Amino acid sequence: MHIIIVGGGGVGYELARNLSEKAQDVVVVEKNEAKARRFKEALDVLVIVDNGANAAVLEQADVKNADMLIAVTQVDEVNIIACMLAKQYDVPITVCRIRNSGYAGDASVLTPKQLGIDIVINPERVAAMEISKMLHFPDAAEVEYFNHGKVMMLGVVVGSEAGITGVPLRKLPISADAIIVGISDPEGKFIVPGGDDVVKPGNKIYMLGNSHTLKDISSLLHHEKTRISQVSILGGGMIGRQLARLLESSKQPFTVKLIEKNIDRCEELCRDLDKTLVIQGDATEIAMLKEEDTDWADAVIAATGDDRNNIVAALLARQFGVKKIICEVMKPQYVSVYNALGIDSVINPRLLAAAQILRLTRREDIVAFSILQDEKAEVIEIILPESAKVANKKVLAAGLPRGMLIGSIVRNNEVIIPNGNTLLLPDDHLVIFAIPSVSAKLDRYFAPASAKEDREYIRNKLIHLEES
Repeated sequence: MHIIIVGGGGVGYELARNLSEKAQDVVVVEKNEAKARRFKEALDVLVIVDNGANAAVLEQADVKNADMLIAVTQVDEVNIIACMLAKQYDVPITVCRIRNSGYAGDASVLTPKQLGIDIVINPERVAAMEISKMLHFPDAAEVEYFNHGKVMMLGVVVGSEAGITGVPLRKLPISADAIIVGISDPEGKFIVPGGDDVVKPGNKIYMLGNSHTLKDISSLLHHEKTRISQVSILGGGMIGRQLARLLESSKQPFTVKLIEKNIDRCEELCRDLDKTLVIQGDATEIAMLKEEDTDWADAVIAATGDDRNNIVAALLARQFGVKKIICEVMKPQYVSVYNALGIDSVINPRLLAAAQILRLTRREDIVAFSILQDEKAEVIEIILPESAKVANKKVLAAGLPRGMLIGSIVRNNEVIIPNGNTLLLPDDHLVIFAIPSVSAKLDRYFAPASAKEDREYIRNKLIHLEES
């Protein structure tokens, strides 16, 4: 596919890096020379230093032959104009980053389609939703749902008291409705395990299975269930505000405090939020946190917009004995710092936004796509087409490469954890766990045999995704 990315910030970089690694034809348009230089030095992509909301610049990027335009600058208006221009050149799919709900919300006069936008993304809202999931399932470091909630994936750090350590996976007394699909050690080594692999204390395991089974994850790991009712949000930016809104409307009762340094922003938040207590102060000062009884909280969310401030705030929260600490991470290189500090619940808004978009670039019939926060693996939900190479074959005969695992099948609303003798049938919903280097080969096994990536095929793919 020929893909134009307008905007060279964090989301644009994650997309360009991932797409170029998957051998896609990528052009990045970024008017800031310093940001553009980063792409030129690090990635195998064409970079145009100019304004993407300009028809002449888009023609230079070969917009007439583009299959997709992704506009992810920090300015909503630039993104919208770029998408509007792209539709004038008949680009099949336009993706637009919009923060202001006035442009894409219920109160908007014009619909996204009228603005030339096929898909709207809001990284901050997606990040807030991911944090909300973690608060509802606090024993997990990562939570993902597939097939309308029937299948769940949990990433959990295993303590020394857990009864599953030191035993080969094939001998574990785990429910037949669940499977361990990935293991990551504290040094960053990641494997898609086999039956003879073992879990060690400190490993993060990824379990996939029936949602009803995995909701009782605490009993599987033999530790006391964590309950969250009191939440402190440190930082009143886009993520903090969106999260507070979600928690206010949750069926589970949460008591929420939000601490924000900027007094003008505090006044905005007070007008916008109904049940949240908004406090003006610096979340990285011990005196401030003591004054606001941070030890009162069951969970602290560090979402200040600055990685260093988030790290300091998280460490202070740990000092106060907070049960659950979740940190926003802006730069991927800081993930290892959080891991070293034992903070296993991190949210990368840019990675979440990239995952939303990347599913559109694949040949397989993808319903959902997720990238683990440490970027060691991808989780893909697909609908198996009749003409796919593995259709009507047993799992053992499918010839899947090492590093790729079918974790679950949903067939006739029933969740199946497959074994080697399980037959793969057309229209099965498969949830596949794969390391990135192997994920690029997914289409060899699961894509329609006759798929041709012309513009009509891409438009049909978009229609199918919208229906899903």
